[in-house]
Amino acid sequence: MSQKDKSFWLFYLLLVTIFLINLSSVQIQTNFSEDMKKTIFILILFHFAIQCNAQYLQTIRGKVLDKDSKYPLMGVNVVIQNSNPMIGAATNEEGEFELHQVPVGNQTLLLSYLGYKTALVRDLEVTSGKQKVILVELEEQVITTEEIVVKGYRKGETLNKMATVSARSFSVEETERYAGSLGDPARMAANYAGVSRAGDDRNDIIIRGNSPTGLLWRLEGINIPNPNHWGASGSTGGPISILNNNTLANSDFFTGAFPAEYGNALSGVFDLQMRSGNNQKHEFTGQIGFNGFELMAEGPLSKKHNGSYMVSGRYSVLEVMDYLGFDVAGGAIPEYYDVTYKVDIPTQKFGSFSFFGLGGNSYIEMIGTEMKNSAKYNTIYSTDTYNGTGIKTVGVSNQLFLTKSSYLYSALSYAETNVQTTVDSAWFTPILPVQKGDTTYEKHTRLFYGEENNESIITATTRYSSKLSNKDFVTIGMAYEIHNISYQDSFLRKLPDREFYQPTTQIDKGGIGVLQSYFQWQHKFTNQFTLNTGLYFQEFLFNKSFAVEPRAGIVYEPAPAHKFSMGYGTHSKMQPMFYYFVLTTDTITMQTSQTNTQLDFTKAQHLVLGYDHLFGENLHLKVEGYYQWLYNVPVTERASNFSMLNEGASFHLNRVDSLVNSGTGKNYGTEFTLEKYLSHNWYFLFTGSLFDSWYTGSDNVERHTAFAANYVTNVLGGYEYKINDMFSIDANAKVTLSGGKRNYYLDEEASKAKGEAVYDSDKAFSEKEKDYFRLDFRISLKNNNKKFFQEWAIDFTNLTNHQNVYSKVYNPDENEVEYVYQQGFFPMFLYRINF
Repeated sequence: MSQKDKSFWLFYLLLVTIFLINLSSVQIQTNFSEDMKKTIFILILFHFAIQCNAQYLQTIRGKVLDKDSKYPLMGVNVVIQNSNPMIGAATNEEGEFELHQVPVGNQTLLLSYLGYKTALVRDLEVTSGKQKVILVELEEQVITTEEIVVKGYRKGETLNKMATVSARSFSVEETERYAGSLGDPARMAANYAGVSRAGDDRNDIIIRGNSPTGLLWRLEGINIPNPNHWGASGSTGGPISILNNNTLANSDFFTGAFPAEYGNALSGVFDLQMRSGNNQKHEFTGQIGFNGFELMAEGPLSKKHNGSYMVSGRYSVLEVMDYLGFDVAGGAIPEYYDVTYKVDIPTQKFGSFSFFGLGGNSYIEMIGTEMKNSAKYNTIYSTDTYNGTGIKTVGVSNQLFLTKSSYLYSALSYAETNVQTTVDSAWFTPILPVQKGDTTYEKHTRLFYGEENNESIITATTRYSSKLSNKDFVTIGMAYEIHNISYQDSFLRKLPDREFYQPTTQIDKGGIGVLQSYFQWQHKFTNQFTLNTGLYFQEFLFNKSFAVEPRAGIVYEPAPAHKFSMGYGTHSKMQPMFYYFVLTTDTITMQTSQTNTQLDFTKAQHLVLGYDHLFGENLHLKVEGYYQWLYNVPVTERASNFSMLNEGASFHLNRVDSLVNSGTGKNYGTEFTLEKYLSHNWYFLFTGSLFDSWYTGSDNVERHTAFAANYVTNVLGGYEYKINDMFSIDANAKVTLSGGKRNYYLDEEASKAKGEAVYDSDKAFSEKEKDYFRLDFRISLKNNNKKFFQEWAIDFTNLTNHQNVYSKVYNPDENEVEYVYQQGFFPMFLYRINF
């Protein structure tokens, strides 16, 4: 038996021994003292550490492209930084390279090529279970004879070369490494400056005080619907992400003044890229964690062709546990599953084709609290809710090189979403006791609200990109969407003389068109000075609304360690589709009419100033200030405090009729980021935001928005302790401190006097709840073996069990106003195996 095989079996012997020792200490009476148990345990660990000294090696493969033209670069030097002896290779005519015999652990690649800026690829986690396959893009210098002294490299430089300000790329490793992220890109992004969470139970993100509905999700260059389980119609978040971080490549995230190719968004953009499967070797992943039971496979389509496949499926952990007989979640079992896939087929004459898709279904039943003292139903305090959602997106794309400096990217996709919700009012009446003191209750329910909303979108998009010279780059593109909708929902309305079910939307309509087009031009005056310009156009053909949006950005780098930037843009967004078809009901004639059909886009102007500084090779400072002016915001025709700027952070968006585009808003603030890149086995990230967010409704009163927390601070850090080449331990922590939530003002005294919740609309969002505090901690044990890689991890979210206020509710049984708190202490385990 080899040394590595001995280490493998010794590892499992250790696990069994630990289990037996703990078992004996709890359940079995033995003659062993505690000191004897500790001695045995230490001896096993000592023996284990001596035996597990084998070195595990892996292969890093990749492809290097020109950042503008996307054409492969031949002859690029690729080396492992600080490797001894040096491990390196040069790219072939396809831009491909292979590095063999790379030690497992975190590695950094240095890429250099004559006439191009040197690039550094950081934090590559190399494990024994999978080959590391990456894609790198190099940027050509404007003045190739100019000597550039490289002192450091900014981590997080975007893949989109037109990005000027308020943007960074993120890696799959970050979605796992940051404590509390749970493998979710949206939860991970909440650690960045200017971003915060709307609540612990969902991953909706608030960017610079904007509503979460202002976020745009993109996948493989196509706008996609909300990629989350239990995503409400018109929302952008949910409790659990359908996106599988194991299938993503490095992607971009924008928080303001984004380039002209991104439209129909007000606050930010997730531009996600899926990675390709390994085209040389079949590999597999098994995982159990927060996002479910997961199985994943990838590999080459055939030995003769360079194509690959990747497919992953996940299933609800809690549903399986419930099926096995465990009592979990108090009976409210979240049931969900999702699938993600990508197939790449390169051809000689017709370019590269990709077939991709993701989709998932979810369902939950939430049975309301028994109100035994209530002889009538109460639609606020006690309800039975049944909710199911579904989403799927499938697409095919093609990238065709027209010349070595120009290419055409085209894609066709089909997306579909559906939401079904039933809310029953519930109340209980006593039944005469069978015997003294034995009172039972009969439950009554009545339908209060119901919805069945379905929408499908067919999207065709194409863009032409050309590198005119080493100074000039242009892109022109367009997209056309066809929306088909079916909205049916109504609620029980009670009037003094009668009650009836009032419809809020009732429509089946197809062929609703949305046209989008854009033009972008980048000119590099020198290696230090760059100008980005662009123009975006959008038209909603249903009511002929349109927008023309100029964008511009300037980057000036007087020295490699210093960068100044400025970005400006006009941005607009359609309303969530169902809002255009909300019904107004005349309660006398009972006639209905659509009063929102002529709504225009909500519009905003963004101005951002930024400064970056590198302190040496691994320490990065970034400061940005911004101002956003929002106008054309939908508000009610009659005077009220309603504004669309406050919608989008819950499981349901209000159906509001008779809206007009006369509201306004403004967001302004300063952001600070100090980041120490992962080096010498440790890292830290500090982000801080000071901001304010205001809106004006149709009553002409300026108020704070629901998302004006005023400040957000995150402190993250982590350390990796390498026991040997076989084992390492990662410890990561995060502290978040921010202003409390703003809610509609619940008048406690008036509610007690009236016996029901009473809200003071004049004081809406005027007060904040107590400041939000949360400590998250994550620890993992990683194990490299000859044939596979394993990881055990546990996330402790809200480790101190701090009670963060979510809202206030009125309890009619107790005639008291009660606090509803956000998520308490919650441990989540993860196990992963790659082979």
